Amino acid sequence: MSADLTKYNFEAGIPGFEQLRHFVFEDVGDELPMKLMKAEEDPNISLLVVSPFLFYPEYEWELAESVKQELDIREQGDVEIWSIITIPTDPSKATINLLAPILLNTRMQRGKQLILHDHAYSTRAPLARP
Repeated sequence: MSADLTKYNFEAGIPGFEQLRHFVFEDVGDELPMKLMKAEEDPNISLLVVSPFLFYPEYEWELAESVKQELDIREQGDVEIWSIITIPTDPSKATINLLAPILLNTRMQRGKQLILHDHAYSTRAPLARP
């Protein structure tokens, strides 16, 4: 696979799409720090993802040891964190899902959408902050 197209296995699917296990992450363009997360099993399903740290640099939470084991994460360099963004008709009202980040083990091509518990993060945090 080329550097701009990487396939990941999501053993449990993702919430709402549990039947979909294989996603390809495709660069949107050279200038945009976003990717399209496309379901291999259903070409009609794709999600726009972005690094949450671009919009919320203070975003942080502790990765549970059980998740590290599930994804075979051995070091910090193995992990990429993405968040799904939603862009409605009015782009100024775009939101980012900080409550359920997408974790990718880039070494093993494994992924998981993690639901954060005990956090005040939202599934619809504003993308543009005042």
